[in-house]
Amino acid sequence: MPKKTIQLDTPFRKGEKVLTTRDLRGAPEGTVGKVKLINGLSDVSGGSPWLRYWVRFEDGSLLGHVDHQDLVRPDMLAAWHERVEAEARAAEEAANAAAAPAADVAAGGDSGGGSGIESMIPAALLERSKAAKARLLG
Repeated sequence: MPKKTIQLDTPFRKGEKVLTTRDLRGAPEGTVGKVKLINGLSDVSGGSPWLRYWVRFEDGSLLGHVDHQDLVRPDMLAAWHERVEAEARAAEEAANAAAAPAADVAAGGDSGGGSGIESMIPAALLERSKAAKARLLG
């Protein structure tokens, strides 16, 4: 029987070794521990589960209600770093893509042949609005 492939989002099992991915109460990032108890809610409709763990760390401290996203398997640390960097790059690209049209609109330009808000408003209403602004200002 082939072994089940374990991914980053695969829930941890009781007794499994884990590392913290960020500073937690009394456990700095990279602290090694063992999962002692698993609790939370699992979503049967196919969504993401809300998992929490109780973890006993090497110094003997026990920390409860640790989120799944705050832990990683030691052998998957490199893959976790790659995913975090990829998510950061994607967020930066999305922010840059969102900032480019906003800068274009602020400069008074049209971004791509009527793809702005003017393309969704009838021309007669735009002309009526311009005339009303001219009456108020002039």
